[in-house]
Amino acid sequence: MRRVAALSDEIKIASVSAICLIGLTVVLKNVLRLSPEVLSRDIIIYIIIYSSFWMLPSISGQRAMKSKLDRPLVWSLVILAVTFGIITVYAV
Repeated sequence: MRRVAALSDEIKIASVSAICLIGLTVVLKNVLRLSPEVLSRDIIIYIIIYSSFWMLPSISGQRAMKSKLDRPLVWSLVILAVTFGIITVYAV
């Protein structure tokens, strides 16, 4: 029987971040019907924000003492909260 390798924490966080960025784009374009000009302007900012989520856990993982908050679940919840926050800003 062959064992499947477990995903690293960075891969998990990057996957959640990528899925949320794609979902954010779909919701803003198709559900909230944001104009293409505004969406193309703002998506650059969101790519930078979501890219920082890929880098922050690896930077904090290099410290000698890890916090209890340095877990993929916590980072995933932060990413989801940011995604819903951005959607809320445009919905209001």
